Amino acid sequence: MHRGFKKEDAEKLITEEMKKHVQKDRKSSSTRLLSFLALINSYVPGSHLSKLFCEEFMDQTEQPTDEGNPTLETIMKPFMDLIVISSEGDQKANYIRLAHPMIAHTCLKMLNEHKVTRFDIAQDFLNSLVNGKESNSGQICKSMLVTRLERLVKKETFSKLILDIMVESENTVKQSICLLKLASDLFSEDPFYPQTLARLYYIEVKEDDKYEEARKWAEEAIDREKKNSHIRDTLGQVHKNHLLHETEKPSSDINVRLAIARSDIKAFKEEEEAAEDEAEDNTKFNNRGLFGFLQVCKIIHPKMRLEHTEQEYSKFISSLKGDVETKCDFFEWYLAFSRQSFEKEDPDYIQKEVEECYMYYFKLDKQAGKILDKKKNKYSGELLHILKSDISVFDQYKSKIEKPQPDSESQTVLYILANIICSDSGEQFEKIKEFQARLQKLWLREMQDRRPEFYLLILLLFWPDDVQPAITNPPNLEKCLRKMRHSYKSKYQKYLRGRYLLPLFFLAKRKGLQRLIYTLKLSQTDLERLTEGDGSEEIKDLQRINGQVRDHKVFAITGEKQIQVTPHDRASVCKQGQVSFYLGFNIRGPVAYNIRYKDTFEDYYVKKANERIKQTKKPPK
Repeated sequence: MHRGFKKEDAEKLITEEMKKHVQKDRKSSSTRLLSFLALINSYVPGSHLSKLFCEEFMDQTEQPTDEGNPTLETIMKPFMDLIVISSEGDQKANYIRLAHPMIAHTCLKMLNEHKVTRFDIAQDFLNSLVNGKESNSGQICKSMLVTRLERLVKKETFSKLILDIMVESENTVKQSICLLKLASDLFSEDPFYPQTLARLYYIEVKEDDKYEEARKWAEEAIDREKKNSHIRDTLGQVHKNHLLHETEKPSSDINVRLAIARSDIKAFKEEEEAAEDEAEDNTKFNNRGLFGFLQVCKIIHPKMRLEHTEQEYSKFISSLKGDVETKCDFFEWYLAFSRQSFEKEDPDYIQKEVEECYMYYFKLDKQAGKILDKKKNKYSGELLHILKSDISVFDQYKSKIEKPQPDSESQTVLYILANIICSDSGEQFEKIKEFQARLQKLWLREMQDRRPEFYLLILLLFWPDDVQPAITNPPNLEKCLRKMRHSYKSKYQKYLRGRYLLPLFFLAKRKGLQRLIYTLKLSQTDLERLTEGDGSEEIKDLQRINGQVRDHKVFAITGEKQIQVTPHDRASVCKQGQVSFYLGFNIRGPVAYNIRYKDTFEDYYVKKANERIKQTKKPPK
């Protein structure tokens, strides 16, 4: 079929003979097989059925004639103009499908008009698979009944077929439940059918016992694949929605809420443990267990309902504080240092829910107060996370961190980082040399198990500067970078794998601390040019760094030092040679943006200049 094939073209292919055949015998093997093909090609474009399966299906339903069993082509003769029989490699013809998804849609419409519904077809297809030999059936059924379409903001709630069947059955879920139970029995080891059933119960069913049914199916899914954290998440979501339902009741029993909350916290903690184990196998970390835990803690906190609580309830709330703090800390650096992908931000509700949960448990009235909470002698993730939304908020509290303890590495890092971020206003609490002295003293202690933030500050403050005087006995930046990457690997890599690491600072043409520009102080236009542009970009205030590409690696060259940096766009590292680039820093180390090859760039402008000279020398006509 050509690419311009349209709905009108498909409708013209459905002849009156075909319609009469369906109307005459909706249960004939030919009509049923057409309906199977229409269903799978409509909801799983490109899918097919094996000829062997179709022939066995025909043998079970067709009576043999004096000449023996009729061929597939003979039985399907009324519809053969819609069907393609193809093969793979040297094999003989063995796959059957409809010629185009639009034809499949049109056939489904025709079948519906003759009282053959999507539910009827899907149920018949699943029942036929029980005795069939369709090797492709597992993936086809999962795509139709489980796979949810991705939208711009989020996934659909259920698969397109399930959603269409609910609409077709006037928004009832009995037919969808029937299909999923049938598929769950048919594919008895697959966890995704009971998982989908659990979601269908707690989201769509209206009866009071829906949470109990949802729990049973969620636990069945877990029994089928205990190590899968995403499967475990469904049980947590079931309990969480049950808890919300109980909380909204005017006369909810506090003991019932406590029991549900305990079950929910247990489910999310077990999901978190499974996610930790999965991440050891180089998979992307699933944070839903941590986030779900915080959501539950927020739901059950008495501030949500402004009620007096019994002693047992208050004791339970207090017991959660430590875990709430730890998981809030996680999301602070997680969201400050990374996002879902280069193109996709994390949903806003994550940050909002995390902040609200922390406020409930630690009773802080202002966002910035969190930085200064004496209980939270942590690192810089929380500062970057909070200032991400409001840089100016720090000025209200700067006096409270003017005197960090000299031997406290975490306080020193937080203190210096805050000064760098606020330096653009012209206010600097101490000169850059004093910050360097503090860091140098800590560097010489050669402590083990340091976090990447410490090494980030070493790189930022000791990166060579041609304008400022050379520093006596500075830290070895190559060694610092090795330690930083090792620290990143041990502290963050497992959790940030597969996510885009955000640039935190860029190197500018200025002096002192103002040489370091906090990313959020760049205009959105400049940031887009840095991350999406090429070597021709010129960013007003940023400093281009000289470098070199060799063996597909990029090095920054400063004097006699050559420091390896990570290219932001690996495709821009296309050959060896002298280059320049803008230098940014993320939590893993220095990054080269807008890599420009000097020979290519110079040749380009020489060529343009020569063209202009030739234009001026052209004789008048």
